[in-house]
Amino acid sequence: MRTLVISDIHGNIDALRSIDEPCDNIICLGDIVDYGPDPRACIEYFYDRQVLRSRGNHDHAVAFCVDCQTPHGPYRRLSLLSREYTAAILDDTEKHWLGDAPTSVTMEHDGLRIFAVHGAPSNHMYKYLSPRTSDEDLAREVAEVDADIIFVGHVHQPYVKSFDGKQLVCVGSVGQPRDGIPSACYAIIENGEVEIRRASYDVEAAVKKTRSMPLEGPVIDQLVYLLEEAKPPPVQA
Repeated sequence: MRTLVISDIHGNIDALRSIDEPCDNIICLGDIVDYGPDPRACIEYFYDRQVLRSRGNHDHAVAFCVDCQTPHGPYRRLSLLSREYTAAILDDTEKHWLGDAPTSVTMEHDGLRIFAVHGAPSNHMYKYLSPRTSDEDLAREVAEVDADIIFVGHVHQPYVKSFDGKQLVCVGSVGQPRDGIPSACYAIIENGEVEIRRASYDVEAAVKKTRSMPLEGPVIDQLVYLLEEAKPPPVQA
């Protein structure tokens, strides 16, 4: 069996379509919308595919008109203003689809137990498990999970770590990587092995669409910087 695991598309359909991996199924860890110009196209991408989805904090915020709890810093204002755009162009059916996803996914893969969430096992949508989180804290997160492989997203930076025979895999971000590499990031699991992969895409096409969003100039500039540089913008929003 071959499974594609993706997360944090954030309205970037060009990045999402760049992933050309034959697979038996797809796990999406959420945050399909916000920040990017094409939330509807990203939702439609999943309609005709076999996808197991967990709900991200941005999906939840758009679906239920609530705060996504993005911490104060370079992303707070960007998320708030882009969410207004996202909410305005999606219809009720699309918002319901976003909110209808569960907050966790479990499955069997070639005899291995998989558990997948957007954020963390202890807080499915909001907690960040970044590469800078201590190994002690990460070990506590996976200790009580009855799974061989635990997939998370949310931090937009990929890593793979092992704790007592369990793998913790952060799959990075398809549409808005934040590790300095401006290409779609995702994971493949096959024959019990997990591999982080990248796919190049037409960043300038995504930039052009972003510049057409009805947002103020400084916000657009920062969203474009995120796409082109794949790291936090130099001026905080």
